[in-house]
Amino acid sequence: MPVLETLGVAACLGGPAPACGDGAEMLREEWDHNASRQNLLQLHWQILHPEQNDSKETQLCKLNDAISSFTEYWIKQHKPFLVIGGDHSCALGTWSGVLNALPLEKRLGLIWLDAHMDAHTFETTPSGNIHGMPLSALLGKADGKLRHLLPTIKAIQPENLILLGTRSFEPAEHELLKHADVTIVFAEQIHDFEHLLVQAVEKLNHSCDLIGLSIDLDFIRPEDAPGVETPVAGGIPAQTLLNALSQIKQQPKICGLEISEFNPDNDIEHRTLHLMKSIVETFYG
Repeated sequence: MPVLETLGVAACLGGPAPACGDGAEMLREEWDHNASRQNLLQLHWQILHPEQNDSKETQLCKLNDAISSFTEYWIKQHKPFLVIGGDHSCALGTWSGVLNALPLEKRLGLIWLDAHMDAHTFETTPSGNIHGMPLSALLGKADGKLRHLLPTIKAIQPENLILLGTRSFEPAEHELLKHADVTIVFAEQIHDFEHLLVQAVEKLNHSCDLIGLSIDLDFIRPEDAPGVETPVAGGIPAQTLLNALSQIKQQPKICGLEISEFNPDNDIEHRTLHLMKSIVETFYG
């Protein structure tokens, strides 16, 4: 039975809904409960909790340092990984670790499946929530306060970042990504998501040494994934996403999968929890 290195981030320091911090533990319980029936994949879990006595920014800084240490180690050991957030600010740690593991001449490509752009800085954010800022930081476009939360001095090159399914954003973050010439495919432009995702992986295969996939569950239409922190009307059907993931899972350069923004308080009939499990089984099973 394959064993997958899995990191759960039991925190929602970057978003407004504390319940998002429960997602990793809930998925672990769900996985263990069904282990005897699925028998296809074993998750080797590590769970990170924030240190409660520090300020939110200090907690987040330490948490991202810890996340990046895990992913850096797994990349150096040539082990594929799974990260379960928390809110999407966990990406600051996840992909920093991968960048830190790569030699200077090597490139990381990142596919970002999200209803939002997540490319604000502290200077442009209307909410102050850090889960809306990871891409600006990972691109090396952060302000000083945000840069302090990023555990790497490296950056993803704009041509190696692809956003798919965007449908909710503010002008300032759109301007940042547009000025950097990042590829953005808006939700209304998507007619064949399976083909689109395969194309994105093929594009990054040509220019990158490793490829990561980061999924914010609000990328999926709310009727299929109601348990998210910031739902947005529209989106990709869950089965379409699963079909697309099955098309790319054998790509040898894909190094890791990140899933974030599960809010159990908003879930209906455990649809989103079960979908998370299906995503992992489809991608790594």
